[in-house]
Amino acid sequence: MKFFLKHFDLNAAKTDCIIIGVFKFCELTSSARILDAQSNGYITQLVQQGDIDGEIGTYLLLYDVPNVTSKRILLVGCGEKNNFSLCFLTKIMKNTIQILNKSSIQHVIFALTELSSHKDQIYWFIRKIISDIQKEVFKIHTFFKKDIYLNYIAFNINNNCFLSAQIALKHSIAINLGLTAAKKLSNLPPNICNPLYLSLQAEKLSEKYKDHIKVKTIDMNKMKSLGMYAYLAVGNGSKNKPYMSVIQYNKTNIFNKKIIVLIGKGLTFDSGGISIKPSQKMHEMKYDMCGAAAVYGTLIMAAELNLPLNIIGVLAGCENMPGGSSFRPGDVLTTMSGKTVEVLNTDAEGRLVLCDVLKYIERFSPDIVIDVATLTGACVVALGHYATGLFSNNKDLLNDLKKAAQQTDDKVWQLPLLKEYEKDINSNIADFSNVGNQGAGAITAASFLSQFAKKYSWAHLDIAGTAWESGKNKGSTGRPVELLSQFLLNISNLTKY
Repeated sequence: MKFFLKHFDLNAAKTDCIIIGVFKFCELTSSARILDAQSNGYITQLVQQGDIDGEIGTYLLLYDVPNVTSKRILLVGCGEKNNFSLCFLTKIMKNTIQILNKSSIQHVIFALTELSSHKDQIYWFIRKIISDIQKEVFKIHTFFKKDIYLNYIAFNINNNCFLSAQIALKHSIAINLGLTAAKKLSNLPPNICNPLYLSLQAEKLSEKYKDHIKVKTIDMNKMKSLGMYAYLAVGNGSKNKPYMSVIQYNKTNIFNKKIIVLIGKGLTFDSGGISIKPSQKMHEMKYDMCGAAAVYGTLIMAAELNLPLNIIGVLAGCENMPGGSSFRPGDVLTTMSGKTVEVLNTDAEGRLVLCDVLKYIERFSPDIVIDVATLTGACVVALGHYATGLFSNNKDLLNDLKKAAQQTDDKVWQLPLLKEYEKDINSNIADFSNVGNQGAGAITAASFLSQFAKKYSWAHLDIAGTAWESGKNKGSTGRPVELLSQFLLNISNLTKY
């Protein structure tokens, strides 16, 4: 699908469809008024007859409008004029894309951008529209298995907002490339996407973006030499051995010299091991690598935009299976840091993988470290499927992630990292146990990770409730690629216009 920016004479525009808006109480948007005047009040007459009431999500598709050169006009409801906000666009675009596709419309002029007329608004307006369009198109392809006829969307842009719109378009396309890549990788079945496959996808990034990306693959022999015995223990029961991919993205014209590390949990399948999961919905445990997929997608975005940053992405690939060589409840593991962990539950495996990675990345002297993981069912219990759990040991990093979440509507909710929770992971035979014993499972898991993240500013995103959807639309959401992308754009100072 191609997107374009142009200031159109709507009366003379030749296209398959022009999208215009109507507010409640029969009030037309400025573009709608132009076409209404050209058609001698034809649109006003239909609105006043009650054919569309202007409620958010309503629509009216018009053919052969008098004196208008466009083949069709799609009139969409925009709600109350003084209460319109970007959050309404998702519902508007969902219905709009479905209607356009049913009518086999290929070329569209989108004339609703006037609802955000100055440059800071138009940037986010374009970002939001394209994001919603691409998500709906991906859903139609993936879940409904239907062809997409729409291939050309032009935005009607006023000249004074053109630069902001261009920047938004560039950012939107790059973010969507990363988001789509993350979704496709996450949706693969586990007999295809195993730890080796995940590492090979990382290596392909160095081929595509060879000027900026280098990839180092750490196999189990190298992990043994590094002392990553917690990571290795998780993969012991599987024939698919663990691989860790270290993706280094560097630019010569660095704007911000901070070293940023993004770590993604990549359990390509998690049966729970000896502490096996219930069979119901176990097939969804192929999504336990969504953290790694999100880091992979975010690095694609960075490379597409040539962000002036130093970023290191780590894809922690592994598979947790029961077997004769699996690690067991009661085992005591020595981590790369030298700290020991008593295993109380082999289904609390992600933190064992991540604790070794958090130690490994100290060699890069990072300033900022963010790990992304489908870590705990407890986070789903606490926050449901709307907000990602956010933990951090640094107030500035916390605020920066909250800001990016608010900008993109990729919601997060801060949970506490209080000292009191640390006693819940005490062990009388090791430094820590791998699960708590008094509830607050998402917090005790984060508290466990925090013990290995003392030497840098660190944040943990628990995406167990937000990384995928169940049911008839089962599939990866790609979260939090948009959040991480915006976080990096903000650091790059690239949302200034």
